[in-house]
Amino acid sequence: MESTRSRKKRVSIKAPLSILTRFNLIVGEILPAFYEYNNLVKQKGLYLKPVHVVVRRNPYGGVTKYFYYGRYWYRIERDSLGRLKWVYVGRVKPIPELPDPPANPLEGVVVKQYNDVVEVIFASEEVFKMIYEKLSKELPR
Repeated sequence: MESTRSRKKRVSIKAPLSILTRFNLIVGEILPAFYEYNNLVKQKGLYLKPVHVVVRRNPYGGVTKYFYYGRYWYRIERDSLGRLKWVYVGRVKPIPELPDPPANPLEGVVVKQYNDVVEVIFASEEVFKMIYEKLSKELPR
């Protein structure tokens, strides 16, 4: 893995495509907690996502996928045809009286994937160290 740093103390690394699988395993561990939490908040018409995925097509036919890990709040509404509409509310708990949401161990991580090239951007060196230690423990030796 190749590492670079920017002025904002973010850490950016080039990583193999397999890192996405390992991140998915980490998210898979926390999904039951998010499902349980969403069952509590659905009465308020809210939904909490641990990962937000954006797909961008470039003019040359390629696709870049962005995976944003964190806690993303949505309000669920129905349009005039009865279809569900997801309205982004923000990253902060929209109703202070709600119980605290579950933690996301990958919070502050952005993954940019273009074909087999993966760039992982960590919000800080602390986030990088914490996730690197977690991934290192999971590696077979």
